[in-house]
Amino acid sequence: MPKKVLPDTYTFVVAAAIGLVLGTLLSYLFGRAILPTKIPFEFTIAGFSSSLILANILVIAEVSAIIFLGYVAAIVRDTAYPAKHPWLFIAETVLVSFVPASVIYIMTDFRGGSGTNLNKDFLLLAAKFAVFHVLFQFSGLYTYFFSH
Repeated sequence: MPKKVLPDTYTFVVAAAIGLVLGTLLSYLFGRAILPTKIPFEFTIAGFSSSLILANILVIAEVSAIIFLGYVAAIVRDTAYPAKHPWLFIAETVLVSFVPASVIYIMTDFRGGSGTNLNKDFLLLAAKFAVFHVLFQFSGLYTYFFSH
């Protein structure tokens, strides 16, 4: 099996810089140009707020996914990559957790959603992304995707 070659540092730095600049610019534009955060009307379903129903469905889906992935990860136990490259796996986990959480944090702040819960919610979201990343690795999903 041929050895995988990582991109050189210059290519990675240029790609990361372009992604950071474009991501920040798009976050700013979408955060400023999208509709106001308060919707003048709200739908109800069987007397319940539609946003409350959607939020509960999303929480149930996330908890179900964590339980399912935890079960699969306990069976598969794909630890080859983390065992071979522990520091890269830690760096991946930090990036996968904090970068998307940062984008959501910035968009929330742009839309006037800053408050006392914003920092707590940011850390909770970053932790959720980290848990999903680790479960995807241990369940064998990444090995399957990156080897086929």
